[in-house]
Amino acid sequence: MEYQKVIQEIKRGQIQPLYFVYGSEQYLRQSFIDQLLNQLDDSTELDISRFDYDEVSMDLILDEAEMFSFFSDYRVIIVNQFELLTTTPNSKISDQEIKRLMAYIDDPNPATYLIFIQHQDKIDKRKKISKAFQKKVMQVDVTPLEEKEVKYFIQTYIKEANIDMTREALTELLQRVGYQLTQTMTELNKLATYAKSGQPITVQTVRALVPRTLESDVFELVNALIAKQVDKATQIYQDLLLLKNEPIALHALIVSQFRIIIQTKILAQNGFQAASIAEQLAIHPYRVQLALQTGKSMSLKSLSTFYQSLVKADLQMKTGEGPKEIHFYMLLIRLIQMA
Repeated sequence: MEYQKVIQEIKRGQIQPLYFVYGSEQYLRQSFIDQLLNQLDDSTELDISRFDYDEVSMDLILDEAEMFSFFSDYRVIIVNQFELLTTTPNSKISDQEIKRLMAYIDDPNPATYLIFIQHQDKIDKRKKISKAFQKKVMQVDVTPLEEKEVKYFIQTYIKEANIDMTREALTELLQRVGYQLTQTMTELNKLATYAKSGQPITVQTVRALVPRTLESDVFELVNALIAKQVDKATQIYQDLLLLKNEPIALHALIVSQFRIIIQTKILAQNGFQAASIAEQLAIHPYRVQLALQTGKSMSLKSLSTFYQSLVKADLQMKTGEGPKEIHFYMLLIRLIQMA
């Protein structure tokens, strides 16, 4: 079920005995737990137990779930790192434990709220246990949001929190953190503290208080390369070196960004939509949108040709062929000379 719908049900007191929270969006994951515990805490004193599934057995978890609390009316059991439903489970489970888990799902203890938390985004729906979870356990989707969803979420939060922030400042913030919800909320909380002084949050405020991520700087660098903006690309690269970034590490990020641009272009030409591309490549939807937009400036053939030059330069840098920094400028010349 969609995250917001689950939260609305919890606020209305419609709390389920079993939840399966899946996805890598840390802020949504923690907000769900906080909202659930706050709602339960309003009605009763809580007996809370937390486990990491890669450290305990399913039998132990179910023993705890079936047991009634001596201290309160209800127990809350939170099982982290529950990657059992993925294609790459982190722990094994016996046939007997699966049978017992399926039986518990059919008839959960009414005095226990059991929450399984998977940190990966994908579920292997072919598994029998996955099908059982889908039918009988409340699903909570906390996978990364798309660009427009992140923007709407933040706009709603700003309005409800009565934060004085200009529209331009919000756009600048989202671009600086790459539309990553968890990081956006972290930076927004810092900005909100500043706003308590009575000053509105402007573009200048965001630029002064919110650092750009290395990934966003590299993306700007790649954009400048593709647009053949020599001065801009050179300035960004030199600034990144001044910030003590290693040339080999920077080059690896440039290679990675070009690879994503090529992959998204190929998938788009084969009829894949942005959301499907993000799922195929296991990257944030915002990165897909940026890659698709950037890839329009060069043909697939030109991108592939330059990518081969990047790979060759990567090997040369790692084998100590010439000064590490010089390879970037040689690649820039090569790109300019391309038709």
